[in-house]
Amino acid sequence: MNFKRIMAVAAGLLLAVFMASAQKSAKVTASLADSSNDDPVGFATVSLQKINSDKPYKYVLSSSEGKAVIEGVAFGKYVFKVEIMGYKAISQEIEVKGDLDLGTLKMDPDVEVLNAAKVTATGNPIIIKKDTIEYTASSFKTTDTDMLEDLLKKLPGVEVAEDGTVTANAETISKITIDGKTFFLDDPQLASKNLPAKMIEKLKVVQKKSEQAEFTGIDDGNEETVLDLTVHKGMMNGAIGNVSLGGGRDVPSSGLDPDFRYQGGAFVGKFTSKSQISFILNANNTNNRGFNDISGGMMQGMRGGGGGMGGGQGGWGSRNGITESWMAGLNGAWTLFDDRMDLGGNYLYNRTSKSVNEESIKDTYLEDGSILTYNNSGYNNTFSDGHRLGIRLEHKFSDNTSILFQPQFNIGSGNYSQLSDFETFKTGASSSRAALNDGFSSNTGDNRNWNASGFLLFRQRLGIPGRTISFMGSYNFSHNTLDGFNQSLTNTYDSVAGDKVESVNQRIDQLSNGASLSGRLVYTEPLGNGFYVSANYSYSWNRNKSAKDTYNSGTYTDPKIYNFVGESLDLTYSSNILNEYNNQSAGVDFQYQKDKIHAQAGLSLIPTDTHNETNGKVYDSKVLNWAPSMMVWYDITDNTNLRVFYRGRSAQPSTTQLMPVPDNSNPLNISLGNPSLKPYFNHSMRTEFKTSSKKTFSSLNVNLNASLVQDPIVSTLWYGTDGVQYTMPVNGPGSGNVNYRMFFNSPIAKSDFSVSLMSNGGYSYSSSFVGKNSFDMSKYLDSEGVFSDYDAFIADYPDMSSSDNFTENKTRTVNLSGRLRLTYRNDFVEIMASGRTRMNKSWYTLENATNLTTWNNQISGSMNWTIPGGITFKTEADYNWYNGYSTPQEDEVVINVDIQKLLFKDKFTLSLRGYDILDQAKNLTVTDASNYHQEVRNNTLGRYVIIALTYRFGSFGKGSSKMNMMGGGPGPGGRGPAGPPRMM
Repeated sequence: MNFKRIMAVAAGLLLAVFMASAQKSAKVTASLADSSNDDPVGFATVSLQKINSDKPYKYVLSSSEGKAVIEGVAFGKYVFKVEIMGYKAISQEIEVKGDLDLGTLKMDPDVEVLNAAKVTATGNPIIIKKDTIEYTASSFKTTDTDMLEDLLKKLPGVEVAEDGTVTANAETISKITIDGKTFFLDDPQLASKNLPAKMIEKLKVVQKKSEQAEFTGIDDGNEETVLDLTVHKGMMNGAIGNVSLGGGRDVPSSGLDPDFRYQGGAFVGKFTSKSQISFILNANNTNNRGFNDISGGMMQGMRGGGGGMGGGQGGWGSRNGITESWMAGLNGAWTLFDDRMDLGGNYLYNRTSKSVNEESIKDTYLEDGSILTYNNSGYNNTFSDGHRLGIRLEHKFSDNTSILFQPQFNIGSGNYSQLSDFETFKTGASSSRAALNDGFSSNTGDNRNWNASGFLLFRQRLGIPGRTISFMGSYNFSHNTLDGFNQSLTNTYDSVAGDKVESVNQRIDQLSNGASLSGRLVYTEPLGNGFYVSANYSYSWNRNKSAKDTYNSGTYTDPKIYNFVGESLDLTYSSNILNEYNNQSAGVDFQYQKDKIHAQAGLSLIPTDTHNETNGKVYDSKVLNWAPSMMVWYDITDNTNLRVFYRGRSAQPSTTQLMPVPDNSNPLNISLGNPSLKPYFNHSMRTEFKTSSKKTFSSLNVNLNASLVQDPIVSTLWYGTDGVQYTMPVNGPGSGNVNYRMFFNSPIAKSDFSVSLMSNGGYSYSSSFVGKNSFDMSKYLDSEGVFSDYDAFIADYPDMSSSDNFTENKTRTVNLSGRLRLTYRNDFVEIMASGRTRMNKSWYTLENATNLTTWNNQISGSMNWTIPGGITFKTEADYNWYNGYSTPQEDEVVINVDIQKLLFKDKFTLSLRGYDILDQAKNLTVTDASNYHQEVRNNTLGRYVIIALTYRFGSFGKGSSKMNMMGGGPGPGGRGPAGPPRMM
């Protein structure tokens, strides 16, 4: 394209923008509300009809919030109409001379229609509207001290994991908003663990497209699941809040020394239609961290393979270790300048301290019939703290032009200390047992990190509906340092070669700097008759620079004491790595929208230029990938829809996977990178079906997903003759999976009973490579016994599947799980009973593999009973039992009890809570995999008792008592800083 053509295209774009802003058109807006209760009226047909015409000139559907916006209206007189079943129609003449806001229009219910259908706003606990599942909070009973998290656990299709992660129909909630305004940007736990449940009127789970896709109407595959909360209108007349404080102690059944337990919290907020401001405070030592520990995550990333203990899953969840946490944050959001600007910001400080004690035993079955037994015991203590600041600014310069800017900044620090004692034995086919090694390993370090990220979105409409141009630019910069010590002593026993003692006493300085910039330009053009075309181009640049300087101690006698005098640089374990990616993408999408059908298909070409420098060696690659996509939306009715998505993408190996530097932080488990890895390609398909009935109040949601990966990156594992385990990533045979998820909820006839059913299952197949026997690694080791000759190893084993030393382990896995819940609910009591089970069956091709079918089973019940005199009795009980494990696991009964009493005109709540009162919480993890069996025991938070006092204050709407409308706060009660989560 020559210079004259470039100038012509630029002039054409500028002319289009000028014409779009200059033409005599306007915008007509209105808000629709129910005249009986002021609830918004969503999905009503809002139309403009020219005078003396029988056909609509323009029409839209009102949003779920009752907002209706008709754009591009020529000046003149019209008949403005609003129509929706269940309400009397609105019809009035208007004259458009410029932008026209009709304000809030009250719609009168059509009594005859409503009586015939028996539909009420509060009767239906779940409503499905296109991509939104809406829950009515009042349909689920909560106490005055429950948090949002407690309410979420009651919602059909919603699960809350023990780490605080919230999923809706198995999709992770990435963001929580309040009346459409983001609450602490991208940290859902700050809302779920700190917002009182009683302040919430409705909850909406929304499948949200990216900001750019929402503007263009062209799906780009960047979806997220968002939970939007609606605050009770009575809570928007002034400040609301609560302050809580509680204390207690452990009541162990064994001879362990009890510790003091504490929890404290505060929530203060003020919400209006134009502004929101909230303050939260949370501190406890009861394993209830109320935030996402970004700083701790960055420190964990620098630790690599020696990441620490306490990651196991026991039974239905992980309760490993004792966590103490503190945090305080401020969040605000405002609508300014006649609704043309939305401004939000937040600040948070957080600290986390975690202590894990662990004992483990692992038996690995080799193909020659021998067994390697690895015993380990030790501890892992970590500490992290951090500050984070975020801003969100959205501004409309005009009806056609707007921007969105969202920067974030995080800064933090941390430290860790890990010590483990280990020993390895080998049991031969004749049951003879011989010691291979024993010793200890110690890792300590201090970390400093910061991260700055954000994006800017520019949106411009060009003259006619559907013609748009938009640009999304994003950035991410990070800095991470780690100064630590890696120390170990290993005694190796060999009757032939002789015993030997190896010690490691190293100091490590690590630095990792990351930078990325990206931009995406999208142009959309209507073709007529419901057809649209979109062209897009994107460019991304990513640069990661990491340096690891490893020093060996000067002369020493104790490997736990480092001598700085005479230290020397160890080039084998040092590295200097640069990874740079230049990625471009050019694509076109075609879309069809007509009535209830919305279809889209597209194709992108993606050239990728990769440059890697590792310790002076240079690796370059140029790859041309392609990525097809297809989406179909079919809205069968307003409350029933079907979605089908397909997307293909190519991806590159990570820096850690490519890095040809051994990680010896665990001397018995050496992890290696592989610079010969190739990109892999992933095909994925997703199908969703959702429906709800306004007549029966029932709802059904079914998802079916499948994926296929070409050239996947899989693990290769083998053992040296000294018992050391080696792992390396390689490209393996294709892998895939298919799974389904379903939930169903319905009241039982016209009774106070309801039933909900959740079920999911899946099948997957994959491969890995396992060394057939222990084999001699000396060929690839240097003079100090360190793996260093990558080229020779890869030359000897270019294809693991054809090697005599390795066997391909094909894994086929089937998993099924389900939960049936029966609920009885009236104004005074809620009783829930449920049963659930989880089955896992795997088949392996290894001769000595353990092909077990395991079952995790649970029967649970809960009661929430409010009796006269302001007394609430709440209890939860779970009975868990396990089948099919090679080591039998004990059954467990976990019971939590909470007794609450309202005091001083219902402004205070006194709570007495007992957690795990039978002291049976599980801390044993049993893992049976292809060629090994492992058992891990951790310390855990057991039985304890808390006495707490909560003070509530605030202003409330008419007809709502303070007791019924306001929760007790993020503290003693529910799942504020109030103890271990209920076993789910």
